Amino acid sequence: MPAGCTPPEEALRPGQTVLTGVDTADALAAVDRYEAARAGLLSGTGPDLTGSEGRLGDVWHRYRTLTDADVRWLRDRVADPTTGLQGLGFCLELLHAHGLATASDVEALLPRRLKDLTKKYRTTYTEWRHPLVTLTCLALDLDHPAAGKLVSWWNGARPLWKDELRLLTHLGAPDEAKAAELWDVVTSPAHDVGQLMTWVLVRARLDGEHPLLVADRLFGTPGISEYVLHRVLIGVADPGQPLWHYAVDPRSVCWWRRAQEVAEHPGLSPEARAVGLRVAREHYLIRYPDQVSPAPTEAERAKALAWLARQDTP
Repeated sequence: MPAGCTPPEEALRPGQTVLTGVDTADALAAVDRYEAARAGLLSGTGPDLTGSEGRLGDVWHRYRTLTDADVRWLRDRVADPTTGLQGLGFCLELLHAHGLATASDVEALLPRRLKDLTKKYRTTYTEWRHPLVTLTCLALDLDHPAAGKLVSWWNGARPLWKDELRLLTHLGAPDEAKAAELWDVVTSPAHDVGQLMTWVLVRARLDGEHPLLVADRLFGTPGISEYVLHRVLIGVADPGQPLWHYAVDPRSVCWWRRAQEVAEHPGLSPEARAVGLRVAREHYLIRYPDQVSPAPTEAERAKALAWLARQDTP
């Protein structure tokens, strides 16, 4: 909506405008029908994959569950030769995390786009990984013929930028040897770029349990950064859509909802639930709602405040 314009539902509130011969309730109902029709028309389409990574992150919550139309759109974008690294990272992550990526997605990219995929692309501030990390995990999970070549590339000496991301590919077809290599790194002073998140997800797959329970057991473990662990705890709350952002994002709807889920989880330790509650309490939905994106409605913020008040009630 253009800056300075009043949303139609606000303009139609009593006292906001003068409507001749139009009942306000009927007009508001018409607005609701318009919004519903608009949502229907947008079904099966997606965001501008060439826009800023921040704007893509703003719609990440919309894809926590995928419709059939979403899946078709994501697959079409993966197969589109004009989709860039950012778009491929976004689409592949969603398909793979939801368990919906297939061999056709691998074959849409290899070998014809390998040159593009091996370029440096920083994902520090995104909820998705480098598309070649995700593609390698997918190929390994599928035991695809391309998996061996991809692993060899990651194990090669160059380019140097890939070295810190190599261990993230261990989420594909995980085994105890991969888990052990990850563990050596996450308990060392090495900078974390997703290794602890990867280890937690690997361990959860190997042991057949929810990654939240794996992360919970790490509290007090020597060598594990408390700061990183708290972020990972929230980030793995939904293994169907892990959050890979380098830190808790207090402006994100996704992180707010995951914090709530951790705070309310009956199977977690009091220490883990306290982390969820602290992250929720510090979220901008509570403290600076005008900085949350997408902007919350008054009803959404009121609901959040009421939830927080219930948690603080003995």
